[in-house]
Amino acid sequence: MYRDPALTKLLTYAGALPFWALAVAQALGYQPTLAAQAIIAYGTGISCFMAGTLWSQAQIRAQDPRLMLIVSNVAALAAIGGLLAYPYIPTLTMALHVGVFLVLLAADLGIHRKGDQPAWYLALRRNVTLLVIAAYMVVMILT
Repeated sequence: MYRDPALTKLLTYAGALPFWALAVAQALGYQPTLAAQAIIAYGTGISCFMAGTLWSQAQIRAQDPRLMLIVSNVAALAAIGGLLAYPYIPTLTMALHVGVFLVLLAADLGIHRKGDQPAWYLALRRNVTLLVIAAYMVVMILT
């Protein structure tokens, strides 16, 4: 399943770049409202993508996949709900997205503990999740 670690790492870190580009734009005062809206929109897409990866994990696992499928759905719906709520509660929405990314990381940790993921992948997920959360924190503080 994890046949190209180098490409996986490259694409995963590249996926974190827009979070930081938007955080820097926010910090520099360049279209701060648009930057905050864009981080929520991009974060929604990425968190839904990551939630979707749990579906494939649930399908290939031998034990009961129900919890993973429920976590996947709740995470995606929470991210989408945050996107819809953003105009009314922007800071709470960003905090919700941070929570979604942490839940998705916890799900990957659970998969890893069962021996279904290599150590390098969990380290990658941890590092990128921390980068994404830090970018959200910058935008939250400045919004």
